[in-house]
Amino acid sequence: MKYIIGILIVTLSACSFYTDISYRADKKEEYIREDGYIISCQRSGNGLLIGTYTPYTWGEGFYYDWLKGNKSDKKIKIISVNVLFLDTNDTLTLKEVRKEREYFFTSSGLKTIINNNKRLKVIISFIDMSSGKNEMKEFVLTRKKHTYPTGTFPHS
Repeated sequence: MKYIIGILIVTLSACSFYTDISYRADKKEEYIREDGYIISCQRSGNGLLIGTYTPYTWGEGFYYDWLKGNKSDKKIKIISVNVLFLDTNDTLTLKEVRKEREYFFTSSGLKTIINNNKRLKVIISFIDMSSGKNEMKEFVLTRKKHTYPTGTFPHS
């Protein structure tokens, strides 16, 4: 029995772990599907990445087939994204917008901010190109952590 416990300890200490952190409206769903667009929110390295997906920014095949986007007559153009951590009222700095569809936010204290906040408000501003109307939508998301091993036995 001691031998088995020893092997288990050596095996677990040889593994490294990674914690994937995302914020979701529904714990089981990675994406928030709306009429004409989809959003996602996850930690990416030293930042927080808000993905905005429309049939026009990602292509209809990817949007409807891979992401399972809702069929819609709306033609949505996302114009801005803002974030607010509800438990501490912290905000992040928008570092860059990638390809007009991925909003990358940073902060020197991101790890602490994420650890102290289970809830995040994401504010999406967009134009409905069909009607020309500017709209804003707020989502309150809850942090989801998933830790998994990334290594195996030590290599020689």
